[in-house]
Amino acid sequence: MLGWLAAAAAPLLIHLWNRRRYREMEWAAIEYLLAALRKNARRVQIEQWILLAVRTLVIALVVLALAEPFVERLGLSATGNQRTHKLLVLDASFSMGYKPTDKSRFERAQELAAQIVDEASAGDGFTLVLLANPPRVVVGSPSFEPREFKAEIANQHLLHAGSDLAATLQLVENVLSQTEREHPRLARQEVYFLSDLQRQAWLPAGGAAGQLGQIRQLSKRIADRAALAVIDLGQTDSDNLAVTRFRAAEPLATLDRETTLEAEIHNFGRQPRARQLVELLVGGNRAGETYVDLPAEGSAIVSFPYRFDAGGEHALEILAAGDPLEIDNHRWLALPVKETIRVLCVNGKPAGGSFQQTTDYLTVALAPRSGDAPGGVRPEVITESELAERELAQYDAVFLCNVAQFTGDEARLLEDYLRQGGGLVFFLGDQVQADNYNRQLAGDAGGPRILPARLGERAPQAQYRFDPLEYKHPLVGPFRNQEQAGLLTSLVTDYIRLTPHAGSAQVALAFQNGDPAIVAESLHGGRSLIVATSADTSWTTMPVWPSYVPVVQELLAWCAGARLQERNTLVGQPLAGIATPVGKAAMVRNPRHELLAVEVRDRGALAEWTFAETFTSGVYALEPAGATSPAALYAVNVDTAESDLAPLTAAELRSEVWPGIRFAHQTSWQNLDEHPAAEVTRQNKLHVWLLTAVLGLLFCETFLGWRFGHR
Repeated sequence: MLGWLAAAAAPLLIHLWNRRRYREMEWAAIEYLLAALRKNARRVQIEQWILLAVRTLVIALVVLALAEPFVERLGLSATGNQRTHKLLVLDASFSMGYKPTDKSRFERAQELAAQIVDEASAGDGFTLVLLANPPRVVVGSPSFEPREFKAEIANQHLLHAGSDLAATLQLVENVLSQTEREHPRLARQEVYFLSDLQRQAWLPAGGAAGQLGQIRQLSKRIADRAALAVIDLGQTDSDNLAVTRFRAAEPLATLDRETTLEAEIHNFGRQPRARQLVELLVGGNRAGETYVDLPAEGSAIVSFPYRFDAGGEHALEILAAGDPLEIDNHRWLALPVKETIRVLCVNGKPAGGSFQQTTDYLTVALAPRSGDAPGGVRPEVITESELAERELAQYDAVFLCNVAQFTGDEARLLEDYLRQGGGLVFFLGDQVQADNYNRQLAGDAGGPRILPARLGERAPQAQYRFDPLEYKHPLVGPFRNQEQAGLLTSLVTDYIRLTPHAGSAQVALAFQNGDPAIVAESLHGGRSLIVATSADTSWTTMPVWPSYVPVVQELLAWCAGARLQERNTLVGQPLAGIATPVGKAAMVRNPRHELLAVEVRDRGALAEWTFAETFTSGVYALEPAGATSPAALYAVNVDTAESDLAPLTAAELRSEVWPGIRFAHQTSWQNLDEHPAAEVTRQNKLHVWLLTAVLGLLFCETFLGWRFGHR
């Protein structure tokens, strides 16, 4: 279209052509007239030049208006009358909830996205992708209805998840490719990123080569297809504090003793915070408060001792309010409180007399205060022949001591128990048939894998001592700096060599010769643990040492803690569990009090349910069909890696994330109210102003022609 600017020379050519049409002839009468005209020649010449300039400008402005020029931040650009595909990438991670004024960053981004749509040309198409973890394609096929598309933008909610930039870029590339195939008339493509450029999201793991390389490759391919623009909504001085951890010091809470609740508060800002209020809420009611001093970029631990007055499901919350990002000031804990902890002990070697049975020392260690406490641990001893008749789901943990062998039905029973979040502890002994264990419980014959290790031969009889492996595993962590408790001085004369399964199996305690003594693993939603020696004094002196009681208590706490762990998870991770067929019609009530269906799969006598829509932090309730049983509570918390609001600068974005990739960068958070669009998007209405100027020049040319001619 700009080539038609040559038409602006038409008035000049017409003028020159008209001058050649006439032949000058001398005429006496005209001499007097020319003498008069010479007096006004300069004025007439100026008037002619003015008319010539006005007529030339009219043509030039008409051509420019038809070319539809637009103004960008970097200056004036022009394109032909092309239809454009505008892909908006809206950052919906929870750091966008930062609210320094009356509006959050996310709300600002929604406003800007709507303005981009308003200022687009007729015929442009729009798509929308959410930057989150996982990312979402909200509008994947170009929408040509601006009003409906803006309504879709307004309907989006801030997610309480983090960001996955690589996965988001992959979705952006897919949408661009699909648009090229299905809408070839959209000749131009533009991608707008509306984000706070949080460093942790845009420069992952301090610039890890693998993920950063993937981001660069995807970005390069996108830049080859589309023009890129980054609208930066972040601020460099954004301080924030967050509740980064909340847990019960004892994973099994009972009515007979106080439960210690611990929370960690982290200050991500550069300024210290004095006397920060931290509150404990139980069931929505304030149950305690304390004040803590937080150093700059430092943490503090707070503890609340609390005694529950009723059993059942409890929702606890830690609140540390007082900054513009409210989402990570809360953290929840779903804690089932039991009147008693039921433990099933399977005795593989019955015998008469006091402390002659394999489980005698074990039951005392499990319930050392059973005589004077109304609650606590309640062990129940059965023989191995009674195992298949028990409903294991009613027990918090099952200890199997020197059981000789297992049938296929018993193996499936134990597997179902693990799937329900149960905990298994295997103590070995002289009755154990290693081949049977490996075949039925270790997956050797294609059956279920229940054991965290395979059993080998029996070690030669000698005196062996324990190696705590630097106390790294939670099972032996409490024994750090407690060398006199007897753990390291206990003697073991016999044990069965164990070979841990590759993967998640961990050696919690070893012998000094390097052989594993305790191997633990999370399996099928529960926890399984095997001890290479016996639970009584036949193979070890440990049961008569003071360390035996805390060791057994730690084994119980770790194994039974699986059910507590499945009740507490992070945003974006699905909730799951096992229920009887009666619970197939169960629903989940989310923190917004919406009642949503769960996905249920049959597994014989059991039903496995999952719920994936955990994009909001808070307490979720699994409500069974009818009102016969109480709801089970689940706590979903944010991943506080997103709580560090340090942004990426434009220079770092150009050099470290997108080197060699051309893009426009604009910060709009400072002057959004004063200059809502001119500095952010193309001004495609410039042609309207040009046509208005043409209309004005036409009136001007008519008036000047009349005035000069009249004179």
